[in-house]
Parts: sequence; structure tokens; C-alpha cells
Amino acid sequence: MKKFNFKSIFVLVLLTLMLGCTKNFDEINKDPNNPEEVATGYIFTYVQKNVMDNLRDEWAGGRMFFLLPQYWSQINYTDEDRYAFRTTVTDGFWRAMYTSAMNLQNIINLNTNEDTKTDALASGANENQIAAATILQAYIFSVLTDAFGDIPYSEAFLANENRTPKYDAQSEIYPDLINKLKEATNMINLNAQGIRFGDIMYGGDMLKWKKFGASLALRLAQRMEKRDGGAALADIVSTYGIDGFFTSNDDNAKFVYVGAGDNGPLYDAWFTENRNDFTLSKAFVTLLKGENDDLNGKINPFAGISDPRLPIFAPGYDDIIGMPYGMPDGETQAFAENCPDFRNNPSVVQAATFGYTYMDYAEVCFILSEVNNWDQTWYEKGVRASMEDWGVASADIDAFIAAMPAASEATVLTQKYLALYIQGEQAWFEYRRTGQPEMLLKPGEIANGSIVFEPLEGGGQAIPRKIPFPVEEYNINRERVQEAVAAMGGDGLDVRVWWDQ
Repeated sequence: MKKFNFKSIFVLVLLTLMLGCTKNFDEINKDPNNPEEVATGYIFTYVQKNVMDNLRDEWAGGRMFFLLPQYWSQINYTDEDRYAFRTTVTDGFWRAMYTSAMNLQNIINLNTNEDTKTDALASGANENQIAAATILQAYIFSVLTDAFGDIPYSEAFLANENRTPKYDAQSEIYPDLINKLKEATNMINLNAQGIRFGDIMYGGDMLKWKKFGASLALRLAQRMEKRDGGAALADIVSTYGIDGFFTSNDDNAKFVYVGAGDNGPLYDAWFTENRNDFTLSKAFVTLLKGENDDLNGKINPFAGISDPRLPIFAPGYDDIIGMPYGMPDGETQAFAENCPDFRNNPSVVQAATFGYTYMDYAEVCFILSEVNNWDQTWYEKGVRASMEDWGVASADIDAFIAAMPAASEATVLTQKYLALYIQGEQAWFEYRRTGQPEMLLKPGEIANGSIVFEPLEGGGQAIPRKIPFPVEEYNINRERVQEAVAAMGGDGLDVRVWWDQ
């Protein structure tokens, strides 16, 4: 991966948000040190970084998306474990994702408009920039709609023309995203110049962008399978063929931070912001240790088999338990000594140069195992791909695969869950789709001893199905939000999005 000077990028990124906002000023008012036009390559860098900064950080990540699938529990301030999410976190996440999507639209517009497309060639072939921007934009919108349900989509970029965009139904967004991904991958010209600079994910390799677009379409088609009977899924598999998706870990869509001040968000959480509020949850650790949940009578499909990723996720411990999920503050603080302390024993995810994943080959393997009626070969490929990506030794991988039970709904989807660690929102989306793994703690079940998991928000019957719309939206776009709430049947944590019904 190319090293990049993020200090220079930071200045240029701020300018990105001002594109098109400085026209009609006299020449004397133009600042030669702050150009009005920014090369699209720099915008790619900004978006790729901004998405990971705001999806894998201590806020939307640590206080929502790593908690919901119970990868993490909090040691302090445990309200979010019990579903009392901070509205500032929800608002900030929404704003960051739409800012990134808007900047990608700027790339598309600059490469499409006859007045600007020639200048945009400095960053690569027009069609290849449009395609990559469309693929990344589809990723962003998929995360937004999977988290919230109906969202501003078709009118999201009208700006001054319409400051109160409508909320499109997820039933319309999903097919459109898949169509746009197909169009984008078809648009990619492998014989033309890729993105010349600023593409930290793939270094301008358009074949990898093509595979990312196809793999993302595969993910979305599977997620809507319950609503369309698998028609989109069959079409995507037929359209691309197996070799059209990710074919190895070399294809993984990752943003790798360079460190030296431009650090990954979880490094900054622990060592810049000095947080130490989070640890691994007991449900996650119990799965990895190959133990059952005897408190709630739940059987681990990998009982008796220790997962070699555990010492990578929690280094420096001979034996750990993990934090029981959903306990009040006082109880968690007393239990903290049994849990990983990432301040003193950081894992790879707290590294300044960690690579944060958009999508990877392991997920594709697990999807194809499910598509092919829980196929054993794809199941084993998925486990191997995940473990190799996390740095497990080959001999340990071989031993685990030899010992693990055969492919089934429970085993494949549990391994998919484990492989999605640090892609918390995707693990939560998949739990909502499948109900796996069953080891996750549900409201009303025993967290520890006599302590029952009692949510502070929601109906108290299940793990949440959506995130409530941001407070900011109620303040500035109330009529449209209320239309969406009426269409979805509410805005509570227990309301199901379209593909989840």
C-alpha cells in the first residue's frame, strides 16, 4: 500500500466540503493557499478514511455497533449495553456517513460534467472514478439503510434545491443499490487508467474495485433474500460467477492507517483519548473458548474447541472470562479484573496502523457456503481465510479445521459472526437476518449470577432491530421523518426494516 501524507490531506479534506460554495466572489477575495477545486484523488482518501473513522471508532463503533452483536461490553457507562444509545452518537454517525456520500457524489459529478471531466482526468479515467465512487457510495447507503430502515436516498443530494428530502422505502433502495453496483462494475475499464493517487484501499487497482462491487452486491442480494425469494441472489451469482467475487484475502477491501499521528480510531480511543471503557463480552469469549452458556442452557456449536483467534483478540492472558453483557455499572467495575485490559495489553485492533475492513474474502466464502446449502468446502475456506487474515499460524488453522464440526446453519453462521469481528454493524445486521449465533444474550436472560439482563430502552424482548432516526432529522426534516415512521410502523428499537420482516 502506498504511504500517504495525511497532514496534507487534512487541509485538502476541509476544502472538499466547500466545493461549489465559493463562486461569484471577486478575484481579490480568492486565497491562493486555499484552492476552490480539489483533485478527486484527495476526495477518495478523505471518504475512505472518514467512513472508517466514524464507523469503527469509540462512539458509533464502541457505543453502538460493537455492543449490539456483543463483541464488546462496557466497563463503565453501561447504558448503551442496555440499549440507551446517545443521540449525539446517532446524530454524528448519520452526519458523517452522509458527508462521505456527498463527497463521493462530488467525484461522480466532476467526472460526468462536460465542464470538469477533462480536469478530473488528472486523478484517473473518468469512468473508473465514477465506478469506484458509486461502489463506495453504495456501501455507505447500505450501512445507513440497514441501521435505520427508510432513509433519504433519491433526493439526498439536491442540496439547496430541496433541504427536506423524502425518505425512500428500503424496498426501493435495495434493488437500486444492486442495479447501481452492476452498472458500476460494468463501467470499469481495465484497459484505462485507474485512480492515480489517493486510493488507499486498492492503490487504483480497478480489478479489485470490480470484485469489491460484485461482492457487495452478493452481500446485499443475500440480505434481501427473504423478501424476493432469492431472485436477486441467483442473478448476482449468475452474473459474476464465482471468480467475479473476492477470490483471496488479497482482494479484501481495507483501509490501513499509516500511524505516526494518523492513527486508527481504536488506537486513538485508547491512547490518544485515554479511554479504557471497553472489553470483550462474555458471550464472545465463551464462543471462542469453546464453552457452553450453562447459565442459560445454550450449547456452543464449537463446544470443546478453543479458537486460535482468541489470543490475538485478547493477548497476554492465560485465561479470561469476558464481561457479562448488560450489567449495571457497579457490577461491571467489580468484574473488570476477569476481562481483557486493552490499555495494558493492546490487541492488534488497537494498533496505530491497523487495517479496518469494508468487506473481505471470508465473508464471501460464508455467503457461498450458505447459497450452496451449507457447503463444507466454502465453510472451511471461510474459516481459513479469516484466520489467515488475523495472523493465525498455519498449523493452528489446520488443527482447528480438522476438529471443527461439519457445515450447518449454526456452524457456518457462527463462524461468519466470529470472522466479522470489528465489523460490528455487519455482525448485527446478520444476527437480525439469521438469529445466529444463538449464544448472544437476550433480554430477560441471566447475565451473571442472579443478575438478569434488563434493557433500559426497547420492548425488552429481543436484541434491537433498528437504530432510531437522529434527533437532528426530527428538528430539521420533521415532516419527512414522520412520514417514514408511519410507513415503517414506528421508530423504536424493535421495529423491523423491510428485509427483516
